[in-house]
Amino acid sequence: MRVLYVEDDPDTQNMYRRRLEARGVELHTASNGSEAIELLRRQHFDALILDVMMPGIDGFQVGEVARREGKNKKLAIIILTAHPAALKDSRADRLEPLGKFIKPVKMDKLMALLEKAGESAKS
Repeated sequence: MRVLYVEDDPDTQNMYRRRLEARGVELHTASNGSEAIELLRRQHFDALILDVMMPGIDGFQVGEVARREGKNKKLAIIILTAHPAALKDSRADRLEPLGKFIKPVKMDKLMALLEKAGESAKS
């Protein structure tokens, strides 16, 4: 399973990278919205894990571009945020995410959603 994780905080990005890769996830990372959009336009991913509160292009905008222009139009989107109010934003629902979580998320919950995304990608 190929997953793109978009996170502007390097410590958080590294923590999730270690944990997800240890569980066999082929993880690609982007540190900002522009980098994420470029990757989504060029490569196929099965899932997109988004931090929504980022400077410049935020996670909601990345998700919108992924839905319109990404290689995988059925991309599973998972939203992670440290800001609970962001999960109530109507833009979150428009992305039709597979899941929405406040950081830190328990790895078992995140992996369960990624496995679900992987099963959907196969069908």
